Amino acid sequence: MMGHIRKAIMKLTFVIIVISVTFITVSCSSQKEGTAYSVYYLNEDGTSLTEGRVYIESQDAVSVANELIEKMNVAKGRHTSIIKPVYVSQPAVEINGIYADVYYDSSYYGMKPSTEVLYRAAVVKELSQISDVLYVRFYVDGKDAVYEDGTIIGNMSAEDFVDTQEGDIADVKWKTINLYFANKSGDALVKNSQRICYNKNVSVEKVVVEQLIKGTSEAGCYQSIPSSTKLLSISVVDKICYVNFSQEFVNDMVNARSNIAIYSVVNSLAGLDGIDGVKIMVKGNSNLMYRDVISLDTVFYMNNELINKDVTDNYVIKVVVCGEDVSETGSFSGRSSKRCCRIFFCICFCIYRDYSGDSGGCRISHIS
Repeated sequence: MMGHIRKAIMKLTFVIIVISVTFITVSCSSQKEGTAYSVYYLNEDGTSLTEGRVYIESQDAVSVANELIEKMNVAKGRHTSIIKPVYVSQPAVEINGIYADVYYDSSYYGMKPSTEVLYRAAVVKELSQISDVLYVRFYVDGKDAVYEDGTIIGNMSAEDFVDTQEGDIADVKWKTINLYFANKSGDALVKNSQRICYNKNVSVEKVVVEQLIKGTSEAGCYQSIPSSTKLLSISVVDKICYVNFSQEFVNDMVNARSNIAIYSVVNSLAGLDGIDGVKIMVKGNSNLMYRDVISLDTVFYMNNELINKDVTDNYVIKVVVCGEDVSETGSFSGRSSKRCCRIFFCICFCIYRDYSGDSGGCRISHIS
């Protein structure tokens, strides 16, 4: 009797082992090969983006970019749909260092604005996953793509698109905001203008603070408040914006002086319409000292004195006018900008004299 039981147990054990080995083999064989990437589609209602996962074996950046965009044309599952209308031609992609340039023909402008903004968000989010790519730029018929008002869209990053996976497609809005980050030494504010896309059901002040917390990859701009900070609540009453942060706002450190951290929030919010001052709280409490230096028990107002006036656009102008080298290298500020203006008017004058046929000995021999 015991012998039969022992044989039965051995048979059962053997069957379990076979099943286990088979399961492991199938599992291993079904593992995806290649690098995982996110691809975006429209959700079931066609109102926002939904994320899918694909695997790409190629390591070539251009090949990855083209494959990602191609995979957008195949919806995943019954509850997703393709964003790009069939009449819009498939784009060509070029990768140049940190830039991904995407080229369309005129069919791109045939998309409805509500569809176009989500399609553009999807492409930018996808291409930003590629190693080293920080910015994506769209071109139509060889020229910079433009908004409905004719403004050039320019360079875009994944950070520009806020809440594109939430809310109604009809509620998407675009707005240019001015954020104030710390400079490299943390002793001054650096103004950073961003054009963002967000859901209009989300308050713009909430978007501003969340972008500050997220930070930026823009050159010369550094984290001003801890990225671990959570925005607990935000509201505007009588033109005063009440911002309620988590404890990380005071506990965690960044390379920025106390007043720079505070006024990065204040200046970013006080620049919005309808906000004059900012009240900062931590877990609902404003009766405390920030880093034992600044009392939060007050209303803060815009402080332009902390903004780094020396951070401006750099330029190199090589000009020879009337045989004189009037080249200029520097930044558009102070005396340099005045000299650049003189160079500009001199160039305009020479162009006029050339065009009129009366050069008077004034010629532009070189510009670079």
